[in-house]
Amino acid sequence: MSTGTEATASARGLAFLAERQLPSGGFSLRYGFDVADGPTEPDDHTVFGTALIAHSLGFCRDGAVRPVLARAVEHLRAHMEPGGVWRHWTPSAPQYHVVAPDVDDTAYVSGVLRDNGVAVPDNRAVLLANRDRRGLFYTWFIARWPPPRSARLWAIAARRARHPLEGRKLWTTTPAFPSDVDGIVNANVLAYLGEGPHAAPVVARLTEVFRAGEEGRCDSWYRGPFTFYYAVTRTRLRGFDPIADELCARIRAAAAPDGRIGDGPLDTALAACALCNLGAEPELRERACDWLARVQAPDGSWPAAAFYYAGPREDPPLPRWGSPELTTGFCLEALARCRAT
Repeated sequence: MSTGTEATASARGLAFLAERQLPSGGFSLRYGFDVADGPTEPDDHTVFGTALIAHSLGFCRDGAVRPVLARAVEHLRAHMEPGGVWRHWTPSAPQYHVVAPDVDDTAYVSGVLRDNGVAVPDNRAVLLANRDRRGLFYTWFIARWPPPRSARLWAIAARRARHPLEGRKLWTTTPAFPSDVDGIVNANVLAYLGEGPHAAPVVARLTEVFRAGEEGRCDSWYRGPFTFYYAVTRTRLRGFDPIADELCARIRAAAAPDGRIGDGPLDTALAACALCNLGAEPELRERACDWLARVQAPDGSWPAAAFYYAGPREDPPLPRWGSPELTTGFCLEALARCRAT
């Protein structure tokens, strides 16, 4: 792909996101059983969607990204809760008190703020206190037994306890469990925390998942191998080096001659970014990004596809989240990184 083609595609994608950015600085997701073609509802209250897009925009070097990214970062900063944690929804959402603060939002948003020079209270101790006996990170910041050695974690749990009826709905009306330990969520935590003694149990578990071919079944909220590859390689941890060659081979096997990887633009972008994280397969990355530029919509977007789901089951189907804005964010990351390497 020529540099000019990539620059044009990136400029059009950034213009689309700038036009679709909400007054709050956040980005809307779509919520429904088929975010690509079926009827969906707008979800303008998610913290997580904005964090995902802001992370991807951080790789773009076009000057037009600066005001868009700055507004998104301020939106994320404004929704930090005491203790330096975040939850899926903002306080304006009707479901705000249903969900607990969680490690996925906290790690992702903390990383985005850190990368953009915004100070975050030291929340490493809270994250490290929220692990099971195997050393894997629980998804939810809630009170547990035996009690964790973190007064801050107890304070976070106590604030949620002020809304017991709403809080109980998380366990009774959704597929969530207090003991949730999710694979891709754990990878996202490692991407924030980096190397350290805490990493070994998670690396071992995710390596086991990969070698068993269960990439799409290790997490209650995420599906698909390409999301797994993106999350694991984003950690940049040396512990995953033994599976790097096989991971690249699985991406190669999913690539079509025209450059598409997996089912469409979202899979292709995630796969291309995973290869960039590994510094591998430059020709395959180039073909993938060339294909992304060719299939970009006239308005600068790429189509919505499901990125995360409302629980672990597929039968019966559960709602999922995605949007043209979210897919466009990942595609812009892929284009920017292929251009840079």
